[in-house]
Amino acid sequence: MSHEALTELEQLLRDEREAIRRLDGATVLSYAERKEALMRALERDVLSAEGASRLRALTPALRHNSVLLAHARDVLRDALVAVRAEAAPAVKASSRPAGAPPRILSVRG
Repeated sequence: MSHEALTELEQLLRDEREAIRRLDGATVLSYAERKEALMRALERDVLSAEGASRLRALTPALRHNSVLLAHARDVLRDALVAVRAEAAPAVKASSRPAGAPPRILSVRG
């Protein structure tokens, strides 16, 4: 089982990365649930040395996807702030509290 689970996990991480880039929340959620099930299955199995090595090799991909998710969350949050700002009635700049950060849209990602 562990060989198949690791192979599926490797493919899942590639697919998840693409879904994150597309901001496809439903697909990302389904991949997260499947990833959790695979990790639980791997916890129950005794991994061979090769399996343990493959799992360690997946660590950078897991970390990379986590960073992409954090950036995607920030982009969506910033977009919501910008949309709400445009939908709100015009407010004089002087009415903004002193030291309040300007409303900007993050383009990093």
